[in-house]
Amino acid sequence: MLIAAALPAIAAAALLASRIATSSGDARFGRLPPGVGQSDLNLLLITLDTTRADRLGAYGASAKSTPAFDRIAHEGVLFRHAVTAVPLTLPSHATMFTARYPPGHGLRDNGGFFLDSTETTLAERLKTNGFATGGFVGAYVLDRRWGIAQGFDTYFDDFDTPRPTRDALAGLERPGNEVADRALAWLERVGGSRFFAWVHFYDAHSPYDPPEPYRSRFAADPYDGEIAFVDTQVQRIIEFLERRDLLKKTMVAILADHGESLGEHGERTHGFFVYQSVLEIPFALLTPFEGLRGRIVTDVVRTVDLAPTLLDLLSLPLTDSVDGRSLVSLLTKSTASTTSAGSVPEAGPDAYAESMYARYHFGWSELRTLTSGRFKYIDAPRPELYDLQQDPHETHNIYESRQRLAERMAASLRSIADPVGKAVVPSVSVDPEARARLAALGYVGTFVSEAPRSLSPLADPKDKIELFNLITKAREELQDARESKAGLTMLEEIVRKDPDIVDAWLLLGNEYSNRRDFTRALECFQRVLALKPDDDLAIMNMANVYRDLGRPADAVVGLKRLLEVTPNHVRARQQMAQIFLDEGQLADAERELTAVLQQDDRMAAAHNSLGALRLKQGDTDAGEREIRRALTDRPDLPFAHFNLALVAERRGDLASAEAEYKQEIELHPGSYTAQFNLGKVYEQRGDRAAQLRAYQSAVAGNPQFAEGHLFLAKLHLDLKQFDEAMESARRGLELQPAGEWAPLGHFVLSDAFAARGNREAAAREAAAGQRLAARRPARPATTR
Repeated sequence: MLIAAALPAIAAAALLASRIATSSGDARFGRLPPGVGQSDLNLLLITLDTTRADRLGAYGASAKSTPAFDRIAHEGVLFRHAVTAVPLTLPSHATMFTARYPPGHGLRDNGGFFLDSTETTLAERLKTNGFATGGFVGAYVLDRRWGIAQGFDTYFDDFDTPRPTRDALAGLERPGNEVADRALAWLERVGGSRFFAWVHFYDAHSPYDPPEPYRSRFAADPYDGEIAFVDTQVQRIIEFLERRDLLKKTMVAILADHGESLGEHGERTHGFFVYQSVLEIPFALLTPFEGLRGRIVTDVVRTVDLAPTLLDLLSLPLTDSVDGRSLVSLLTKSTASTTSAGSVPEAGPDAYAESMYARYHFGWSELRTLTSGRFKYIDAPRPELYDLQQDPHETHNIYESRQRLAERMAASLRSIADPVGKAVVPSVSVDPEARARLAALGYVGTFVSEAPRSLSPLADPKDKIELFNLITKAREELQDARESKAGLTMLEEIVRKDPDIVDAWLLLGNEYSNRRDFTRALECFQRVLALKPDDDLAIMNMANVYRDLGRPADAVVGLKRLLEVTPNHVRARQQMAQIFLDEGQLADAERELTAVLQQDDRMAAAHNSLGALRLKQGDTDAGEREIRRALTDRPDLPFAHFNLALVAERRGDLASAEAEYKQEIELHPGSYTAQFNLGKVYEQRGDRAAQLRAYQSAVAGNPQFAEGHLFLAKLHLDLKQFDEAMESARRGLELQPAGEWAPLGHFVLSDAFAARGNREAAAREAAAGQRLAARRPARPATTR
C-alpha cells in the first residue's frame, strides 16, 4: 500500500520535472505550460527592416504607436541595448542566421555577394531537426538569388519587374500586409506541425509612404507611420497564434536588422556610417517559459548572438565554431521590467560592426567599429572613440585623449575584421538587371574595381557625406521623373567635385541617353570604363546607345569585349543575340540564344527572343510557344505581348493583335514601337483616326523615332493635311537623312509640293527619293 501510494507522487514529480526546461549551460528559465515540452516548441522570427529602437514605445517613444511590439517586450524579455553587425539588410540577416560576423560568412554588402552554401543557417539547423520552415520577405534585397533562403521549404520572394524604377517599386518590395497574408496562409497549413517561420517587413525603409490611415495620422513623420503600420501586421500574426492556441508553444523573437540615421551625423538613411542611430536596434523575445517573462536585459547584446540563443532555448546544440554566443545566462539574471529607458548598458562581449559601402561603391574608406563596455572605437582614416555612457549620441570624439585605449580596441577589432583566408572583395559578379533593381531600392548599383590599397589613404567617409547624400538625392530625382533637370544638375555637380565616382558617371550617361543626347551619353560611359574597364552596365548601356544611333556593329564589338572577360554573362549574350535578330542575322542570333539557354534555361528574355526568331524563320507555332513560355516566367516581360501581336497579325487575327499591342502599352507605357505597330493594325482596319492617334503617340514616346515621323507624314498626306505632312517628313529626314525609310519622306514632300502647285520642288524631292530608294530597298516595319 505504501509503495502503491508513492507511485503517483513519483510520476507527478517526473512530469513536473519534464516541464522545467534548462539550457545547455544548465541555466534554469522556468516551466512550460501544461502539456508542452521543449521538443514541442515552434519559432517565429520577425525582422523589422530599418527600424530605430527609440521610435518604439518599449524604448520610451511617446507616440505609443507600437502596441504589438510593446506587448512582446512587456510580457517577455526586452533587450535594452541590442546592436547589429552591419547597417545593411542582406549582410545583417546573414549574420543573424549564421551567428558569424560578415568577415566570417563573407556577405559584406547588398549585392555583389552571395551567402555560400557551405554556411549553415538557422533554417537549415531547424529543418534538420524536423521543423517545417517558411520564409516571407518584403524586398528584393532578400531574394533567394542571394543565398539567404538556404534551409527554407517555402520561401516567398518572387520579386520580378523588368524595368526597376520608382514607379515599378511594387515589383521590388511589397507592403507588410501582403507579407503577413502569405505568412498566415502558410501557418494555417503547417500549424499542426512543428514550424519555424521568418517574417520580414520592409515598410520602414525609405521612401517613407505608409498607407492610410497612417499616412494622415503621421503626416508630419511618415517614418513613424510606416513603423506603426508594420506593428499592426505583427499584431495580426500574434493574434492568429493565440486563436489557434499556438502561442503557448511558440517562441517569438522580434528585432530590427538595423536602424535609420534620419539626418544624424549628416546621414539621411543608413548604410554609410556606423553610428548608434543605425547600429542600435529594438529586440524583444517572448517565450512560453514561465521564468522568462517581464524581464529586461541591460547588457549589450548582438545580432550575432540570435541563432545561438534561440537554439539553446530549443535545447538544440550548436557545436560549430561561430562568433555569437547564447544569451540564456543573461535572460535568467535580467532585471524586472521597471528598469528605465535610459538605463546604462552593462559590460558584455565586444560588439563588432562594419560598413563596406563607401569602399565598394565609391572607392572611399570602409568603416569598422568595436564596442567594448561603455567605449566605442571606429576605425576610419581619422579614428574615433566615444564614451557611450557620457556621450550616447557620439558627438565628442575622445580619441586624442584616450589613444592607448583606442589602440587596444583597434587591435581587438582587427582580429575580428581580418580573419585568415577571407578576402574583402565582392564574391561574384551581379547581372545588370539585379543591380538596377537594388539601385531602385536606394542601393548603389555599381562596384568599384577592387585593387590593392595605394600608399595614399582612402578618403574618410566623414568628408564625403554631403556628396553621398547628393548622389542619393539625384537618384531619387531621376527615379521620380522620366527627365529631371534637377537630377541632371546634381549629377554634373557630383562629377565636378569627384570625377572618380563610377556610379555618378553611369547615372549621368543613363540620363543623357534618356534625353537622346547620345554623344554625351557615350562620353559618360567611356569615363566609367576608364575607371572600371570591366563595368558590364556601362558596356551594355553603351551598346543600347549604339543601337539607337543605328550603329549595331559598334554595339556588338563592345558586347564581345565584355564576353571575352566574362564568358558566362548571359545578359550580354542575350543582348547581342537581339541585335543579330534585329539586323536579320538569324544564324548568329540562333547561335547566341542557344548558348544563353544552355546556361540559363529559365531566362525569359531569351525565350522571347527565340520566339521572335522562330517567327522570322516562318515557324509561327514554335514562336508562339517560346513567347508564351517567357510570359509564364515573366508576365510583364517587355516585348512579349508585342511579339504575340505579331503572331496574331501573321494569322490575320487583327482583333487579337490589337489587344496584345494594347497590353504591351499598358505594361510598358513608353513602348513607342507597340504604338507604331498598333497604328499599322488600325490602317489595315481602315480606322484612320485611331491610326493617327497611335502614330502620334509613337513619336511623342520617342521624338527621335524617324520611321514614326515618316509614316505619320504619309498618313497626314493621305488625309490631305499638307502642312502637317511636310513638317513630319522634314523631321524624319532630319533625324535620318539616309535611313531606309528616307525615300518615303522625300516622296511625301514631293506629293505635298505637287498638291500646292510647286512642280519644281515636287520634282526635286521625287528625284531625291528615287536616288535613295535605288541604293537600299526598304524592309517591313512591323518586326521586332
